[in-house]
Amino acid sequence: MSIKQDFPIFTTHPDLIYLDSTATSQKPAIVIDGVADYLRSSYANIHRWSYDISEVSEKLYEDSKKIVAKHIGAESWREVIYTWNSTYALNLLSQSIWRTGLLKKWDTVLVSVVEHHANVVPWLILKEDYGINVEFIGVDDNFDLDYNDFRDKLTDKVKLVSLAHVSNTTGQIFDIANVNSLLLARYGRKQKPFLVVDASQSVPHFEVNVQNLGCDALFFTGHKVFADSWIWVLWAKEELLTDLKPIFSGGGAIWEVKQKSFTHSTKLPDKFEPGTPNLSWAVSILRAFEYIESIWGYQKLEEIEQELVEYALKSFSKISDLKLIGSHDGRNRVWVFTFVVPWVHSFDISDYLADNNICVRAGQHCAEPFMEYVWQMHTCRMSLHIYNTKQDIDRFFEVLKNAITELK
Repeated sequence: MSIKQDFPIFTTHPDLIYLDSTATSQKPAIVIDGVADYLRSSYANIHRWSYDISEVSEKLYEDSKKIVAKHIGAESWREVIYTWNSTYALNLLSQSIWRTGLLKKWDTVLVSVVEHHANVVPWLILKEDYGINVEFIGVDDNFDLDYNDFRDKLTDKVKLVSLAHVSNTTGQIFDIANVNSLLLARYGRKQKPFLVVDASQSVPHFEVNVQNLGCDALFFTGHKVFADSWIWVLWAKEELLTDLKPIFSGGGAIWEVKQKSFTHSTKLPDKFEPGTPNLSWAVSILRAFEYIESIWGYQKLEEIEQELVEYALKSFSKISDLKLIGSHDGRNRVWVFTFVVPWVHSFDISDYLADNNICVRAGQHCAEPFMEYVWQMHTCRMSLHIYNTKQDIDRFFEVLKNAITELK
């Protein structure tokens, strides 16, 4: 049976060719039905209640944390924090790091030039408000991290490095474990800068293990990995979470509140989840990871991905009137393909494809520093997922060639 049949949207829209999974993934029936069943049968607020459906709700919430912890290699599910989106997650982390005094004026944060705005703007806010420095690491000709540039920027002022695991524009996989090794070699274990990883484009594609990466904190989005919107995961080492002073508080995140003072809870993850948590979304991420396990796990995802990456790259190489912004080597990238057609606006390409029931994205993809770096005002991005087929790719290229002929 085709995996596409697991996703009801393709039954509702049988002619749909969805090639925008980097923006958000479609949802399998197990997620849709799981959330609907939860809302029908056991929805209730959690923490401090003794009635049955609240206990069921709390168990589902904790189970969702446990399955996330399992799939990212976390030591405890209590290290898993839920937030509203990646931008919120990193703002929560960055502001809490500043509030705790782990970053100070004139300290330097390193990011790469290919970062999504979610991993740029929170640090620029600290630069604007408090005077930290933010420096950008370049990429090499193969769109991998420029390690010579990285080493040159490793000064005594560097206190934090925040990098995408996978670029949302080039699909390139950065070797985060190697980055961690270089930091250890330069600074030693006690003085090593904090290493933060944006895994929004890696967790949807392959198994991620925070222990192997050597990072101190990591965040990713649920809606790109088959879950619902507004469920993002922020993971950090327990010792870091224990030390941090949260920038937001209230509700279950405090011990007591007096007229002139309050006391933070020290319990994890409650300390960083004030107010009513996103319960139905937590169920959606639980069911999403259960779906991945039901199709033989990430091994199956990677197997399908590798075949489709190679297939798509061959097709891209046959179109002379097109520039692919990313590596042509399928061994160290995921199924994200950003391209431009000279003298044709990317929005015209995407509109032409949309008229033929093909969904892609046009613009700067929340990566304006990188677009300036490669001298592009706008691009098209085609991205695949496990529900796509070679037939989808063939149809995409058939229509794309027609678009180029008619629009040039």
